[in-house]
Amino acid sequence: MTDVYPVRRGATTTGRVVVWVQLVLLVAYLIGSFGILVLAAVRADDLGALLHPGLGRLDDPKASMDIGPDSLWNPLVWILGVCRLIAWLVYPIGIAMVLFGLATLVHAVRSGDRRGTARLAVLSAVWLGLLLLAATPYGTALTVWLLD
Repeated sequence: MTDVYPVRRGATTTGRVVVWVQLVLLVAYLIGSFGILVLAAVRADDLGALLHPGLGRLDDPKASMDIGPDSLWNPLVWILGVCRLIAWLVYPIGIAMVLFGLATLVHAVRSGDRRGTARLAVLSAVWLGLLLLAATPYGTALTVWLLD
């Protein structure tokens, strides 16, 4: 008799795109919020300010971002600026990442893509966790400090 093996379907293109977008925006958010916070705490020589960000302890966040010459030709200024913008917009970007992740997760489960399902589930859960963190007093203080 002939053995019939089930057809194993691979990852969908949409699932891969959503995973990469979630991952890139996650890294940009972490650099734009916690990266700048760590730079400011080290610059102020007050590591306790990592738990209580604010102008009283850390000064202006733009002061901690001087990496090299402050000109439009410095690519680090652009990278930190875009990352900071993503950190400012944590609510709309986070909600979009959770919704896109969950919608794509349903499709990945139906198509039998286990690896894509796991990646989408983890990244969607991380984005949901970041949204919940941003809604806490600590997250609000961090966002207010970054907006200054």
